[in-house]
Amino acid sequence: MTEKGITTHPLSAAWLALGRRMAAAGGAFAALVSLFFDAPVWVASLRGVLTWIALRVIVRVAAHAQLASIGDDEAPPTK
Repeated sequence: MTEKGITTHPLSAAWLALGRRMAAAGGAFAALVSLFFDAPVWVASLRGVLTWIALRVIVRVAAHAQLASIGDDEAPPTK
């Protein structure tokens, strides 16, 4: 069985693109909320970065699960 890239399926590629944008927005929102509650800038930045990383990991795991669930359904028949 050959290993496929995560972006070989169009739905997976679209999910990753959406996930990148969601992670950036989530990280910025977390940092902004931290600043609203009078956290120091370095704490707000750290919270934003950690939120960004967490969302990126969640999206990548979901994309891998999606690709694994598709499996060999779309594989061309072998001779």
